[in-house]
Amino acid sequence: MKRNHDLGVGYSIKRYRSVTRLQGLDGLRALAIIGVTLFHMFPEQVPGGYMGVSLFFVLTGFLLAYTTGKEWMDGKFNLVRYYVKRIKRIYPSMVLMLLVSAGVFYFYAPDVIAAIRPEAESVLLGYNNWWQLEQNADYFTRIANASPFTHLWFMGIEMQYYAAWPLIFLLFAGISSIFGKKIGVVVLGVIGLITAGLMPLMYIQEVDITRLYYGTDTRVYALLLGATMGLAKAFSAEKSGARSGSNAISYFAFVVFLGMTIASYMFLDGQNSITYQGGMLVMTLIFCVMLILVVDKGMVLGELLDNPLLKWIGKKSYGIFLWQYPVIFFFSHMGWNTIAYYPVLELFIILLLTIWSDAVSETIIWLKLPYSWQGVAKAQCAVFLMVTLVGCSIAAFGFKGVAESAAAKEDIISELQMRLQKEEDELERHNQEAYELAKKQQMEQVNLNGIACIGDSVMLGSANSIRKVLPGCYIDAAVSRYVGDGLEAAQLMDEQGRLGNVVIVALGTNGPIAGGERYEEQTKALLDYLGPDRQIFWVNVYAPHVKWQNTNNAYIAKMAAEHSNVHLIDWYGLISQHPEWLSKDGVHPDDAGIVQYAQLLRNRVAETLAEQELAEKGTIPEQE
Repeated sequence: MKRNHDLGVGYSIKRYRSVTRLQGLDGLRALAIIGVTLFHMFPEQVPGGYMGVSLFFVLTGFLLAYTTGKEWMDGKFNLVRYYVKRIKRIYPSMVLMLLVSAGVFYFYAPDVIAAIRPEAESVLLGYNNWWQLEQNADYFTRIANASPFTHLWFMGIEMQYYAAWPLIFLLFAGISSIFGKKIGVVVLGVIGLITAGLMPLMYIQEVDITRLYYGTDTRVYALLLGATMGLAKAFSAEKSGARSGSNAISYFAFVVFLGMTIASYMFLDGQNSITYQGGMLVMTLIFCVMLILVVDKGMVLGELLDNPLLKWIGKKSYGIFLWQYPVIFFFSHMGWNTIAYYPVLELFIILLLTIWSDAVSETIIWLKLPYSWQGVAKAQCAVFLMVTLVGCSIAAFGFKGVAESAAAKEDIISELQMRLQKEEDELERHNQEAYELAKKQQMEQVNLNGIACIGDSVMLGSANSIRKVLPGCYIDAAVSRYVGDGLEAAQLMDEQGRLGNVVIVALGTNGPIAGGERYEEQTKALLDYLGPDRQIFWVNVYAPHVKWQNTNNAYIAKMAAEHSNVHLIDWYGLISQHPEWLSKDGVHPDDAGIVQYAQLLRNRVAETLAEQELAEKGTIPEQE
């Protein structure tokens, strides 16, 4: 049976004679997967690579509509066959990736898959994006459920769209039968543009943008706009087989749009408000125009993009996408991202796993080995069978790990909730006592009374120990607090007369304080409010499973270097050398850790204030 790559992402399926292969699509897939991969591997250097996801959505909408439209015109569209094709295209590689990844973590990091079952179910049933949003809404589950499968939110939206497409096409067919196909295409395009307005409409400066990024309703417009073009292409080909003419303006436009795409990869930070207030929509429309230019037979753009390298990358894009995040997560979890040239090793492993999983998927789909058992190919086939045997063994342990996993990491969550709730209940009473004590004391000499502390749950969990080493301090700490809430806490303390000359700030675990326009504005607003006359001690962050840890810590160090009254407390440097002081979530200190945390705060403040007093007296020069 002759096989060829379908117009969708990454699988070989039988080509229907009525569906003409379009040029350049593999090249566009390559452009998309390159952006996504660079974003996952180098999020700080390529902060806009996530725009490749929007290009994938446009391609999916276009190809699905184009093939469905052609089959419908030829009377060959079959609903059962449609869903069977989707299942064959999606599940073999995805299930293999899930089980093999789970199997590796089963041996090397079992805590990662200790409660993986709900996530695996959400992936397989196609609602992972909504599942992740639910986890992100709750502080405790968000910290406890750091996952190697975070990237599969994308597959959730794709699978939901695959399921809904027959109904969308039925609507199009109904409108077309009454008003004509042109009107049907226009209506679908209008619906796409209307849904595109949801993202900027729902954007609010203070709200977590994850909802906009992961939501099916806020991202479906790219699929619908792609579908609009796909149907237009299918029916324009029906009317006329003539090749459209090419011109210099079209080539120039493509070059400009390609440059804008690369620029968006490099500069369109996902934390920037412009991304959600029209930036993503503009880039999606650019992708639509690029796609139309590429599939135009009158131009050679498609032929150029179909060069062997881009074509290979495009055909392997689905597998590359599936494997990249588990590999990157594993390297990070094992601490291997300190190895020289580790990105090269990561990429090499991702490509090897992609080649292997594609071969296994073809074997499952076609019930035939992808390599011949003849001549010199015997060695190739033997290697494939041996590797597959090892892979299937690992996958079996992965299945065991998933099956045995808990429904949630309740031990971690309950432990944190109980301890933090206990501290929170006692905090108000102790704060009042501390306030009365602080009012009676004067800051005539260097002392550690009356210090104001603003922090998140790491500080909250350590509050009792902090009070022991800093008697008279006032602590305002809360679960899930991010830097934007820090300003409000400082203002309230100031109104109550509790904001003294020394302030300890411990914010940055729950979200970025830098790397995005709105977060840096919030951080600077807090810093400006505290002012240059107060001594500010900012505790850096230890949360190795969140992407903003290094960015936040670098920004805190930069603030300390640029402001003489801002001082760094290096919690990261201390706790990274003593993981035995951490709770099971790997972020919050345990009973021994909270003692060390409090002592670190006291020692850093005491040493710095003493040095400043001596410098003022001329005893020693001021140091930082």
